[in-house]
Amino acid sequence: MNLVKAVVLVIVGAILGFSFSLIGKVKNEESIKTNKVITPETYLPNTTSASKTPPVLNMKKVVVQNDPVLIHNQTKNRVKEDKMLNQDHLDLTKINSDLIEKNIILDNKYYKLKRKTNLLEQQLNELDGSKATNDEMEAFAPEPFKSYLSSFRGKTRNDIFDFHNKEDDLDWGYDIKNSISDFVLTHYDGTGIELISVICKQPYCEILVIEKEEDSWKNIMKDMTQQSWWKFSSTTSSSNNLSIYIFLSQ
Repeated sequence: MNLVKAVVLVIVGAILGFSFSLIGKVKNEESIKTNKVITPETYLPNTTSASKTPPVLNMKKVVVQNDPVLIHNQTKNRVKEDKMLNQDHLDLTKINSDLIEKNIILDNKYYKLKRKTNLLEQQLNELDGSKATNDEMEAFAPEPFKSYLSSFRGKTRNDIFDFHNKEDDLDWGYDIKNSISDFVLTHYDGTGIELISVICKQPYCEILVIEKEEDSWKNIMKDMTQQSWWKFSSTTSSSNNLSIYIFLSQ
């Protein structure tokens, strides 16, 4: 009887021991779950991992933009375009320069032809009669210029006669007289001449000069005809030794 009780107690004890062991194991697992360490990755949203790896499309775009071959080609094309634009600009500049040069040449030819035409007209007009006597002509200028005025014939003689009989021109005549006088006196050859008189009445001017140094007046006239205010198309002159008479008309 005692043996049976002992066996029963052993079996009951084994069952209770197994039960307690099983319960303890379950509690330990629950404790581990409860005490699990929460790292930043645990609560970060899923987008974190997505942000670490850019979309495939964006990656391709970045790769394309940083492609050395593509960048080189783009730069090469840009340089080529710039060279073409620069060349076009140079071509247009050259064309414009050529046109300006041709225009200047044509203007010079035009004025030369106009002077020749005026000279021929003057020569023809010299054949006409004159209404002024020699004494009347010589009265318009001091010595040594008197003989120059009386030597003119035809239309030139009449123009000079009418010119001196006109009233003073205080507008155009005054301005052109000052332009001529200022230019002559300030020219680098101005010390080589003596400006005796300048009279202007539209559309004529008369200049009396004494030349003290050879070619001084020639150099002054050459430069003066290049001025913007110079609009005279005809020049009649007469000289003897150092004295020079000039009659200008537009």
